[in-house]
Amino acid sequence: MTRNKNIFRIVLWLIVVLPIVSISTLIALVANGYFGSLPSFAELENPRSNIATEVYSEDKKLIGTFFIENRSFVNFEDLSPYLVRAVLSTEDARFASHSGIDMMGLSRVFVRNFLLGDRRQGGGSTITQQLAKNLFPRESNQGQSLVQKMGKLVITKIKEWVTAVKLERAYTKNEILAMYLNVVSYGSNAFGISAATKTFFNKAPTQLSIEEAALLAGMLNAPTRYSPVLNSNNALARRNFVLHQMRKADYFTEDAYRQLRQLPITLQYKQDDHNNGIATYFRERVRQMMNMKAPVASRYNNRRDYRLDSIEWQKNKLYGWCYKNKKADGSLYDINRDGLKIYTTINSTMQQYAEQALVEHLSNSLQPALQQEIKSKGGRIWGSSISDEQEQALITMAIKQSERYRVMRNAGLSEEKIQKAFNTP
Repeated sequence: MTRNKNIFRIVLWLIVVLPIVSISTLIALVANGYFGSLPSFAELENPRSNIATEVYSEDKKLIGTFFIENRSFVNFEDLSPYLVRAVLSTEDARFASHSGIDMMGLSRVFVRNFLLGDRRQGGGSTITQQLAKNLFPRESNQGQSLVQKMGKLVITKIKEWVTAVKLERAYTKNEILAMYLNVVSYGSNAFGISAATKTFFNKAPTQLSIEEAALLAGMLNAPTRYSPVLNSNNALARRNFVLHQMRKADYFTEDAYRQLRQLPITLQYKQDDHNNGIATYFRERVRQMMNMKAPVASRYNNRRDYRLDSIEWQKNKLYGWCYKNKKADGSLYDINRDGLKIYTTINSTMQQYAEQALVEHLSNSLQPALQQEIKSKGGRIWGSSISDEQEQALITMAIKQSERYRVMRNAGLSEEKIQKAFNTP
C-alpha cells in the first residue's frame, strides 16, 4: 500500500507539480532577461511606431501627409463606441477583467487546439498581448530546425506575456485599447484606425456606424483575407460574424442584428498617398525646405547661390528645421516617421478655387487652343518650317532637359520606360 502511495506521489509530481515549477522557473528567467532583453518601461512609454506627419492649412484643414506608414494616433475618446464594442466582443471578451493574460482563454485553446486538434479557435492572445506583439515584433526564425523554432516560439510567447503584464501596469485599459487600434495594419496602406476609417469610409473614427465598426473590427484578424476591396464576400461574412458576437454580448437586440446583417457593405474607398489632397507642389516644397542641410560651399557652382542659401539658413526657421531641432533623446527628426504637425499659411478654400480655375483654364481654353493650332499646321507643332527629324530632335532635347526626366533617370528607370511615360497622354 505504501509503495502504491509513493508511486502516486511520483506520478502526481511528474504530471502536475513539475510542469508548474518548470514553467514558473522559465517565466522568471525570461522576465529577468536570461533569454534576451525585454522592453523597458521607457520603451513602453515611447513605442517606436512610424507616425505620419500631417500638414494643415491656416484654416486648420488637413491638406496632406508625409509618411513611411500612413498612421495617425488617436485617443480612446476619439473612438466610436460601436468600434470599441465590436473589437472587444470579437478579439477579447474578458478584456476588462484580465491582467494581460487570459488564463480561461489559454485553457480553452489548450483543450481545443492540443487535445481536440481543432486549430480554428486561434491562439488565445489578449488585446494586450497583441499590442505587445505589434509594438515589439517577433524575430525571424528562417533557416532554423523545428526544435529551435518551437523553443523560440515558447520563449517569444512568454516574453509577450511578461510585456503584456507590464503594459497593464503602465496603462489604463482604455489607453491599451487605443494603442492597439493605433498600431495594427488594415491593408491598403492604412496603418492604425484613423487611417483605416479615412481610407475605407472617408470618416473620422468617432463617426463609424455599427456595421462599419464591425467591418473594421473583423479585418483585424486578417486584413487581406477580409478586405472589402479585395475579398468582398469574405469581408461580408466576417462583418456578420462580428455582429453576431456583438449580439451575444447584448450590445443590441435580435431584431437589430437581423436588420444589420442584411445591410450591404458601402465604402468610400480611397487609398491615400503623397499625391492626394490639395497644394501638392506647395507641400513638397515645405518638405524639401524642412529637410535642407546646412549649406556647404563645395556643393555650389557659384558663390551667389551659396550666399543666398546661407542667409536663408540663418534667418528662416523652417529652412533645415529637421537638422536645426532635435528630439529629447538627441536624435534628429524624421519628417516621414515622427508624426509632426505642420501648420502653413495657405488657405484651403482659396487653394481649391485656384486649382479648380487652373483645371478649367487648361481643359477648356489652353488645351483646345493648342490642339487647334497643331491641326492648322497639319498635325505638326512647328508646322512646315522644320523637318520631321528636326522636330523630333527638339522634342527629345526638351524632354531630356526637363526636371521630370532627371528625376526618372535618377530613380533608375530605363530610357524605354521614360519614353513610354512621356508618350502617355
